[in-house]
Amino acid sequence: MGRHPTRLVAPRSTVEHATIGGDDTLWLTERHRPLAYHEPLASRRVDTRVVVAGCGRVGSDLALHMAEEGHDVSIIDDRPGKLEALGTTFNGTTHFGRPIDIRLLKEAGIEFADAFAAVTNSDNMNVMSVQLAKQVFGVPRTLARLDDPGRADSYRTLGISYVAGAQLTANVIFERLVDEEFEYHVTFSGGDVEVVEMHLGSKANGLTVEGLEVESQLRVAAVRRGDRTHIPDSSFTLREGDLVVAAARLGVRDRVHRYLQSPEST
Repeated sequence: MGRHPTRLVAPRSTVEHATIGGDDTLWLTERHRPLAYHEPLASRRVDTRVVVAGCGRVGSDLALHMAEEGHDVSIIDDRPGKLEALGTTFNGTTHFGRPIDIRLLKEAGIEFADAFAAVTNSDNMNVMSVQLAKQVFGVPRTLARLDDPGRADSYRTLGISYVAGAQLTANVIFERLVDEEFEYHVTFSGGDVEVVEMHLGSKANGLTVEGLEVESQLRVAAVRRGDRTHIPDSSFTLREGDLVVAAARLGVRDRVHRYLQSPEST
């Protein structure tokens, strides 16, 4: 499994040793490995090969979900009992230790991984393990959990994709308690754009998608009508009862609320 195309791989560095300095700096001692060929595409399956660092609530849920979807999952954690908590039905591999241990990462299959997710409860550990995955092993897709929003600029400077869990959670709670506009699917880390659901009321009958959309504020992506889902163009005619999925900026509800079902009717 893992990265599949048959191609000549240019030399890249392979870490022999990794240490953490007193300031949590990751120091790498490198050597280079020779040219090599990947296995041909036909000899491998095409599911995603993913390595997960951290087996807390986030990591265990992610690993279980991906394994249930048929992906090839390895998960790493250094806390006693965490890996065992995945249960005997977990269809993946578990590896006890720290996700900056080079030998352990190789044992977990990172050299052939398509994706690496660092979701431990330590921001330092997450950023260091993602740097290893990207810079040393060349994993195409990496993602780090970020708990301290104050470090977001540092993550961006390092080119590390991240999910700011605390900020996303706070935004969702705020929306639900104070300023809920729509049922939501995703809140982006920027904080003011969401993917939302809108249930249309009677005043939307005959309205076109273009008539519902608001420039730079609301863009329709799909319309669910009965048992069919449509990807509409601007001239698509809407009806009462349609479920519309859209990207929306905070505050746009006042512009479209007259077209929506009242809470009592949903």
